[in-house]
Amino acid sequence: MEYASNGKANAALTTGIIGTAGVGLGLLGNLLGGGFGGWGANPAAAAMAAGAACSENMPVTRYDLDREQKLAAKDSEIALLKANTYNDQKMLEMYGYIDGQLKDVREALCKQAVHNQRTEDSFTLVKQDVDCVRKEALDAVKMEAERRCCGDNSIVTYVNATFYPKQVADVTTGTATTAQSLYNPIPKCGCCNG
Repeated sequence: MEYASNGKANAALTTGIIGTAGVGLGLLGNLLGGGFGGWGANPAAAAMAAGAACSENMPVTRYDLDREQKLAAKDSEIALLKANTYNDQKMLEMYGYIDGQLKDVREALCKQAVHNQRTEDSFTLVKQDVDCVRKEALDAVKMEAERRCCGDNSIVTYVNATFYPKQVADVTTGTATTAQSLYNPIPKCGCCNG
C-alpha cells in the first residue's frame, strides 16, 4: 500500500507541475504578446493547437472580438474603396460617352451655323445684285424714256414745221393771214427743247 499511495502522490504531483507549467507558459505568452502560439491568451487557439475541434459555442475573449471587429472594419473600408474606384471608373466611362455625344452635337451645330451664315451671305449678295440690277434697269428705262421723249418731240416739231401751215388765210376778210398755234400731243419731259 505504501507503494500505491506513493505512486498516486507522484502522479498527482506530476500533473500539478505540468498544469502549473502550462499556466506559467500561457502567462508568459500573454506578456510576450502571444508567444508560444498564444495558448494562454486564447483558450480556443490553445485547444486548436492541442488538436481539439472548435465548436460554435467556444468562449471568445474581448481581445479576439476587438481583433475581429478591426478586421471587419478594414474589410469594409477595402470594399468601400473598391466600390468607389469602380464607381469612379464607371462615371469616367459615362463622362467619356456623354462628352463624345456632345462633341458630335457641337460639331453638327457648328456645321449648321456655318451653313446658315453662308446662306445668309448668299441672300445678302443676291439682294445687292438685285438692287444693283434694278437701279441699272430703272436708269436704263429712264434714259430710254428721255430719248424717246426727245425723239418724239423732234419728230412732232419737224412735222409741224414742215407740213402744218403756220399762216392761214383769214376766212372773213380773205386777205389777211392769222398765225396758227401748233399742236404737240406729246407731253413735255423737260429733257429737250423741242
